[in-house]
Amino acid sequence: MSFEFEARFFRELLDREGLVPRRVLVIGCGAGVEVGHIADATGAAVAGVDLTIDPRWRDGAAHAVALARADARALPFREGGFDAVYCYHVLEHVPDPARAVAEARRVLRRGGIAYFGTPNKSRLVGYAGGRATGWEKVAWNAKDYWQRLTGRWDNARGAHAGFTDAELAGLLAESFGEVESVSLPYYLGKYPRLGGLWRTSWRLGVARFLAPSVYFRAGPGEGSRADRGPS
Repeated sequence: MSFEFEARFFRELLDREGLVPRRVLVIGCGAGVEVGHIADATGAAVAGVDLTIDPRWRDGAAHAVALARADARALPFREGGFDAVYCYHVLEHVPDPARAVAEARRVLRRGGIAYFGTPNKSRLVGYAGGRATGWEKVAWNAKDYWQRLTGRWDNARGAHAGFTDAELAGLLAESFGEVESVSLPYYLGKYPRLGGLWRTSWRLGVARFLAPSVYFRAGPGEGSRADRGPS
């Protein structure tokens, strides 16, 4: 599987901030393929963590890469140790996503940014731009609708539901002071020929059903709920 576009989009977010990262953390790196793409795209030393790491994977990137078995809810890194954090389609698999987000915030230095993406829980159709076969996408969507109909459309019940735009924004705001949707720029970059459709869908408010996934940029900032403490 290739993560070239995702790595390039992540790099564009960093460039927009004028951020040249030295250390990047990939939470939920799977087999490790995307770690190599991000290393190539950013020129940074990249650490990837996942509950399982494929021992057959070998780094093809030109930059330093380290993979480790670790839980997203208890990262084995010091506070503020990374310039950027990348967490792509992971939170929907974590039993306590708020804790995982808090850990991402803990290891991110002030002035750094974190990038999160999850499936859109309100989507009409999912997996459209995925790397699976057409039949796999049909089967997965059928399974999604069955889980909706049977009242099991929830991450905690094993569904690949994800979060709505508002849900993910609220989840990130619990730990981060700056939260910004970057879903529209993502889709404009990934599907440039459909730019007019995406802009119109956002303007009319129907993108919340059309977008297969939702994407956010977050930064430590000031005034996060975690920083303010209990009210």
